[in-house]
Amino acid sequence: MDLVDACRTFTAVSELGSMTLGAAATGIPQPVASRRIAGLEKQFGARLLERCGRGVSLTPFGRDMLASATRLVELADEMMLDADRAKLRPISLSVPTSCSTRSLAVLAASVKAEGLRIDFHSGPPGRRADELAARKVRAALRAVPATEAIRAVSLGCAHRAGLSSAVRIAALRRLVRDFPVRPDC
Repeated sequence: MDLVDACRTFTAVSELGSMTLGAAATGIPQPVASRRIAGLEKQFGARLLERCGRGVSLTPFGRDMLASATRLVELADEMMLDADRAKLRPISLSVPTSCSTRSLAVLAASVKAEGLRIDFHSGPPGRRADELAARKVRAALRAVPATEAIRAVSLGCAHRAGLSSAVRIAALRRLVRDFPVRPDC
């Protein structure tokens, strides 16, 4: 039994005084609403509603439980709104000052295709570490010794043909020193 949906049904039925109207308000068929209420009553071990004629009324136990059920439904609705807001919020990423605008734009475009947005914070290593520790950013690109690394990733640019081996920073430094970077890269 889904407790939130059952409480949502219970609050709607008790507010409207009718199983049929409460079911319609929550967008479910009346038999489903009846089963949800019955499931709650079984879970709690006491009756929540008295069926009287064409309507329903709260039992004393139902009146006691209504406030908690209402709070649970409101909290679940608030949590869904928070989740929607969090999905819209960009991911803050602290990056080295040496990252080119073009590279950051390519990264931003690639994650946008996945429905994400990145808010870049450029800074030197110490500031990136401080921003991460202070939770000013959600992630930071930092150099750490291999023994302290949580994740290891291959370095370098995307390439049409797979790389035969991992790219090491020392090799990248030699390449940069030996071959000047073209302005269109």
